[in-house]
Amino acid sequence: MTATLLLAACSSGNTVTVKPLPTPAATDLSAAAQALRALDQAAGATTETADAYDQAFAALAARCVDQPRELETEAHSAVARLKAFGSKTQTHLTVLRAIAAAIPPAYPRTNCAPYFGIYVDAQQGTGTIH
Repeated sequence: MTATLLLAACSSGNTVTVKPLPTPAATDLSAAAQALRALDQAAGATTETADAYDQAFAALAARCVDQPRELETEAHSAVARLKAFGSKTQTHLTVLRAIAAAIPPAYPRTNCAPYFGIYVDAQQGTGTIH
C-alpha cells in the first residue's frame, strides 16, 4: 500500500507524506519502567537509578512488538515466579536486562512475552536461581 501511494505521488507530481507505523511513546516506556522500579524499591531490592530502568526497558521494547504494559506485566510475573522459587537477587531490572541481552538486536521485532517464562524455566532448570 505504501509503495502504491509513493508511486502514485511520484507519477502525479504530488508529495505524499507516509508516516511509519506507531511505536510506543517514550512516556509509555518510561511509565512501565518506573512502575517496575517502584516495585523493586518497595521490596528494598534496588538502588539503581530511574534512568537504568528506562534504558533497560527501552532496550527490550526495541526488540519486541509487545506493548509496554504487557512487557511490564510479564516482567513482574517472571520476578514473582523467581521469588517463589527462592531468588534473593533477581529484580525487575535484572530480568529486563537478561531478556534484552538474549535477543540479538539484528533480529526482527518479535513477541517477547513467551521469553519471560522461558527465562524463569531456564533459571529453575539450571539451578541458577539466586
